[in-house]
Amino acid sequence: MRVLKVGPVIDGKELADGGSGYADVLNPATGEVIARQACCSDATVDRIVESSDCAFHSAAWMGISPAARGKLLLGLADLVEAEAEKLVELELLDTGKPISQLRGGEIPLTAALIRYYAGAADKIEGSVKNTPGGLHFTMWEPYGVVAGILPWNYPLVNAALKVPPALAAGNAIVLKPSVETPLATVEFARLCTRAGFPPGIVNVVTGSGSKVGNRLVAHPKVKKISFTGSTAVGIAIQKLAADQMKDVNLECGGKNAIVVFADADLDRAADATLFSIFVNCGQLCVACSRLLVEASVAKKFESILKAKLAKVKVGDPHDPKTLVGPMITRSQYEIALKYFEVAKQEGCEILAGGGKLSMKGKLAKGLWLQPTLVSGAKSGMKVADEEIFGPLLSILRFRDEAEAIKIANAVEYGLSGSVWTSNVERANRMISAIDTGIVWVNTMLAGYPQIPVPPHKMSGLGVELGMEGLLAYCKRKSAVIGSDDKAPVGWNLK
Repeated sequence: MRVLKVGPVIDGKELADGGSGYADVLNPATGEVIARQACCSDATVDRIVESSDCAFHSAAWMGISPAARGKLLLGLADLVEAEAEKLVELELLDTGKPISQLRGGEIPLTAALIRYYAGAADKIEGSVKNTPGGLHFTMWEPYGVVAGILPWNYPLVNAALKVPPALAAGNAIVLKPSVETPLATVEFARLCTRAGFPPGIVNVVTGSGSKVGNRLVAHPKVKKISFTGSTAVGIAIQKLAADQMKDVNLECGGKNAIVVFADADLDRAADATLFSIFVNCGQLCVACSRLLVEASVAKKFESILKAKLAKVKVGDPHDPKTLVGPMITRSQYEIALKYFEVAKQEGCEILAGGGKLSMKGKLAKGLWLQPTLVSGAKSGMKVADEEIFGPLLSILRFRDEAEAIKIANAVEYGLSGSVWTSNVERANRMISAIDTGIVWVNTMLAGYPQIPVPPHKMSGLGVELGMEGLLAYCKRKSAVIGSDDKAPVGWNLK
């Protein structure tokens, strides 16, 4: 197949040479090299940030009203839909995701995110304080240049989580895609230029996180960082940003629990469980990788899961019937394989899967794993406590509500959770008791883009989505205007 070329974007133009060599981009479904990526040197990163800073301060951007920014975003959403098949193919090559997932989920979500923040651009409101002696009010302002550092698991969706609210708030943004998955991000930046955003308002740096990402975070003209990725890298970014007192938004890891009570609709709960853990081959921060099931129905529920899992098609991402594709990166593939072995060593029962998945033909060299169900897990086990980020569901049993809460909160993460019960009072108690940023009740992965997701504990800082996600790209300012020119000031010296 033809090997694509991809590189950094500055002022609406893609560079063929970033000054720091090249990196291969692999298709995880086949193991083939699909693109040659030009990586940025420190000097190129600096030049790209300077470009964004100039664009932010330009009359072409400063003169655009919030409503006009919203109109540009609406045009961008239209372009995303018009170029959907191109974006689908690039994302499929980069990540190995099933085409049904991209067409039916990620492209519509990308367009919806853009349109949501298009409509919100002119609705950033301050407040007037009822204080005597003058006009006292607060307002919101853009930071300037923000850095959007993207993960490899959902590169296009995460670009849409960061770019639209940043632009709606009036910022410029420099995107840094994962070195493994740059294709759709660069194309998304091209679409921003086509939509009419001034050159430099959306730029892209390419290369490794440890080199290019750190240079971007440390640049003095980058005033805000929004990062999605692992907790370890998020901590490192926070420490690096602290040297310049920069604001950070971190959406990091999760070891989320889906809690199924005996009175739940077990058939629907099983569908939700399988979708949550196996969509994107388990590579999803908000995926519920722990199933907490009431002991009285545990065996029955496990049987339902096994029967339904047998109907889940794993295979060629181009096949519309495929539901699960490969792992996206070699390193994460190896980590997931290790946890398959850890589950056996810890005495868990493998109900389904548990190893590599052999594929034929062009898929034989891809990163394929079996969707895996592991029963008999307990708090304290590695498979029950540690983020795996792969297709492994750990099943734990509980006796009552109190034990379910204790197990759910026993991990260091606090990103998401899901509760399945027909008891409304219990549902409300569980919402309050589970220490996560979002809790779904009798549903799963719903509410986007309107509802915010604020991570708790080691899952991160700040917030994404909703109006709160827009304000995360704004800094607050207060103003006081005196109304009495006869009022004494200070010591009232004569």
